[in-house]
Amino acid sequence: MVIVNYGKNRATLLLGGSITDSLSDYIIGTGSSTITSSDTELVTPVDRQSFTSTTYPTTQKVKMQGDWNSVEMSGIQLSEFAVLTSGTALTGSIWSRDVIPSLTFDGSNELRIEFTLQVY
Repeated sequence: MVIVNYGKNRATLLLGGSITDSLSDYIIGTGSSTITSSDTELVTPVDRQSFTSTTYPTTQKVKMQGDWNSVEMSGIQLSEFAVLTSGTALTGSIWSRDVIPSLTFDGSNELRIEFTLQVY
């Protein structure tokens, strides 16, 4: 996933103690475009889910997981997803975005997305 400008700015403010919000949701979509650091939203958002788990595998790593069941994914041609912290419904401020070749969900598949951030 590409960390976009908003994510870089919020991380700086978080480290500096100016804010206390954190990443909380995934959003998925069916749009497609080249990822740029100035991206602010998905091209075609279709669903948003709160993280189902957040773990800390090491002291310098955090892993966030989102899960969708087969009913939620039925009929979706997934091609983009993002991590975000604020907003409602299908809007918000994305921290990162990824675009993949389109995956068609036919009602028999579930989706799990894991996003890991590591500080070096």
